[in-house]
Amino acid sequence: DTFMSGIIWGLLAAVFIGTSDAVARSTTQKVSISILILAVMSLSILGLSLLFLLTDDWPRWHAYAWAVSAASGALNIVALIFLYKALERGPVAVVSPAASSFVVMLVAMNAFAGQPFSLAQGLAIVLVFVGVIMLSRPAKNRDSEPDHDAAWLRTTALLGLAAAFIVSLRMFFAQEASAELGPMPALYLNRMFALISVLVLVAWQLQKGQKLKMPKGKVAALVLAQATLEVAALWAFLTGSQGDGRIAASIGFAAFAAITTITAWLWLGEKVAPQRWIWIAVIGLGIM
Repeated sequence: DTFMSGIIWGLLAAVFIGTSDAVARSTTQKVSISILILAVMSLSILGLSLLFLLTDDWPRWHAYAWAVSAASGALNIVALIFLYKALERGPVAVVSPAASSFVVMLVAMNAFAGQPFSLAQGLAIVLVFVGVIMLSRPAKNRDSEPDHDAAWLRTTALLGLAAAFIVSLRMFFAQEASAELGPMPALYLNRMFALISVLVLVAWQLQKGQKLKMPKGKVAALVLAQATLEVAALWAFLTGSQGDGRIAASIGFAAFAAITTITAWLWLGEKVAPQRWIWIAVIGLGIM
């Protein structure tokens, strides 16, 4: 049914964005954040433009859908600045759970907008959100995460929560556009307006005389992978949001916190305190 389909597409989006954020933990330390966002949006637009050239299915004009796409694209840049700054600080096991709390805000927005809402979904949200809160707490054993004190973790979590608030708004606007145009045209408009926004930001930084770090060598390949995963995530999320699947896709997407933590642990060798695995399991239970 629509609910299960939305959950599955949301989980697929979570796998894509969770892996992308783990890659961002590495790229944000080597490339200026505005240049990183510019690269991600440029590569996204290039790939989608080639797809639309082949299908000749360009986004049709719809005043409301284009307006909310413009808002979603601009907010996308602000959200990524907060998120990438948090990921640059680390640890990932705090950033992604805090950022994933956007699902509570997004589900609330959709419920107020008249989307179907049930007690089971409410319980799922509670489980996910409790897991997010507990994951953001300092480790009991300082030896398991020796690099970060309570103040550092608190600031990182606040940056993640700021990203979550903005992401909830931009995802809601993206869902609104997708309801009118379909997932792929909505995705294209989101990327287009995000690209325009980040070009303005980069031009302002250059005009101010700021020196921006560019991706080189292996880092450029990581940026390409990050862009591909990020655009795949939003496409899967918008596909799952069709019809009455908007709340289900939002809940499934919240699993990206656990995906990012696991990827950072396996790929980057980032230390994860034993208690965090318990709360990752709680988040997984909430999704199921």
